[in-house]
Amino acid sequence: MFTLKNAPGKIMPKKSNTWSGFYQDQGIIQLENAPQMKVSQHMGGVLPSIPYGTRLEVTLVYDEVDYLHGSTGIVWATYHLRQAETIKAALLAQSIGCEVREQSFPGARLYLLRIPEAHDAPAAIDFIWREDSGMRLKPDWDYPAGAENKSFRKWIEEI
Repeated sequence: MFTLKNAPGKIMPKKSNTWSGFYQDQGIIQLENAPQMKVSQHMGGVLPSIPYGTRLEVTLVYDEVDYLHGSTGIVWATYHLRQAETIKAALLAQSIGCEVREQSFPGARLYLLRIPEAHDAPAAIDFIWREDSGMRLKPDWDYPAGAENKSFRKWIEEI
């Protein structure tokens, strides 16, 4: 089992996904209905000697950061400051107070949209991603790393 953790001291809900497959060779697992997975030493250590064709289950357990549901006042996260500032301006136009905060990770920087008044968070969430009458955005991480957020581009082109 591999475990990924967020910042120390933060309590995040645990999520997990499990895949089945067969061990091929040299740390390669052929997953059923999915691509191959290569297990490296950074993923939790050296694999024991596993015979070819052994049936395996791989479970990924992680502490999920809540960037979209407002439980900590954060209702959106993006890799792009321009997107964060544009959404902030759109929320302010909806009379929803909003601030942009920056959070750095190794190799990445996120811009978080925080709603200071808890009672405004559901309206902000509806406007940003949940309701068809709002922006209808998808998170940046739904797209390949470094790729443009197409849902944001589409919303910009529509206004």
